[in-house]
Amino acid sequence: MSIHRTATLLIFSLLAALLCGCSITQALRVRDRERVDVPTMIAGISDAPVLFLGERHDASAHHELQLRVLEALKAQGKEVVIGMEMFEQVSQPALDAWSAGRVPESAFRKVYEWSWRHIPWGMYSDIFFFARDNHIPIVALNAPRGVVQAVAQRGFASLTPAQLAELPPDVDARVTDQFLDSMREYSPTHGRNSEGFRHIAEAQMLRNMVMARRISDYLSAHPKKVMVVIAGGGHARGVGGVPAELRGNVAYRIVLPPVPPLDEESVTVQDADYLLIERF
Repeated sequence: MSIHRTATLLIFSLLAALLCGCSITQALRVRDRERVDVPTMIAGISDAPVLFLGERHDASAHHELQLRVLEALKAQGKEVVIGMEMFEQVSQPALDAWSAGRVPESAFRKVYEWSWRHIPWGMYSDIFFFARDNHIPIVALNAPRGVVQAVAQRGFASLTPAQLAELPPDVDARVTDQFLDSMREYSPTHGRNSEGFRHIAEAQMLRNMVMARRISDYLSAHPKKVMVVIAGGGHARGVGGVPAELRGNVAYRIVLPPVPPLDEESVTVQDADYLLIERF
């Protein structure tokens, strides 16, 4: 191998290590546009019963930050529970068994890989081990994938009585013009007024509404808990996301990574309380 090729491979290896291992050390506090360090950010969100920690699913730095928040809340003596987009309700018995330490890693890993098959186990494993070692409940938030797929293909109105029975009774996946506009920000290539695009938007709303109901129902039954919600940035966003679908006057805080169309200039207090500042 030539010296030039060796040097090139070394540079790419070092760059890959930096990109995979970079830590997030600062966030933009949206209300006053101040950059603060992560401990200050955590102090600023710790007073709410629901914390939305948005992510890009394949970003290891986001999962590292989520773990830091969980560790800090636990150290504060909070009764923490983790709500995860990555699981459907059918997996709840396995999640309960894992948090209680009653299931081996190999078996739980299969549940995870069935539930969230496109993202490697290692992205979330430290969070899972923290939950198991501290007996922290994990709550499955997502809507059944078969129902979501049916809505995305044919619309909510096409669901059968059997499919509707899999959902909370008051979920209707309604979409407003404002929600459609927010969806177009994420999916500019879809037809702006097509029926197919409306079906995709209804599927997104269905997931938002089901996750919101799972959060609200859990906290109604466990009012002393603090739920850390781990979900994609689009779901965690205040505009067009799960927070807007929560029932009652539940207080929440939102932390987002920069996800299209949000950046330091465009993010508003309606979107998030903090926007993570990434090195790359």
